[in-house]
Amino acid sequence: MSHWSRYDTDEERLPEGMQRIGYDADTQTYTFRDSDGSIWESAPGNQYGQLHRVSSGTQDDATESPHDTPDEPPTSWRHDMMPLLNWFLLVGLFLLFIFWFIGGTSKRVYPTTCRDHSSPYKIRTGDTCWAIAEEHRVRLESVLQHNQGLDCDKLAVGGTVCIPRV
Repeated sequence: MSHWSRYDTDEERLPEGMQRIGYDADTQTYTFRDSDGSIWESAPGNQYGQLHRVSSGTQDDATESPHDTPDEPPTSWRHDMMPLLNWFLLVGLFLLFIFWFIGGTSKRVYPTTCRDHSSPYKIRTGDTCWAIAEEHRVRLESVLQHNQGLDCDKLAVGGTVCIPRV
């Protein structure tokens, strides 16, 4: 069983009479010439493998450019930009997820109905539980007792707090 390595020679890898004559680093294609003078190119990025004929060994093909391949349709800009489209799609989905996550963490303000022995107070910017209790001359413990689950560190502006009547 043979083992392939990068040091195999062209004589071992190419058909008889085929000779490598060049390499284009821009398109990453290898150019070969066979025994009758025809020019062949490899697929971009492949050193060996499927070859396609660029020109035949006759004189009338000598004026033809070695990069003109009439049997292959030209690639469109969409084909060339497809990897970027995938990248931008992933970045867009990531940003959409981040904005959804950040927007979903904001607390929504639901209206609160107060019982008979309390009156509603609408929270303004800068209000704290202590300031609300002081303003209405009630104890902070009674404000917290009338508003079960109230988090004084996260008062929502526009929300409602029930203030016990004295």
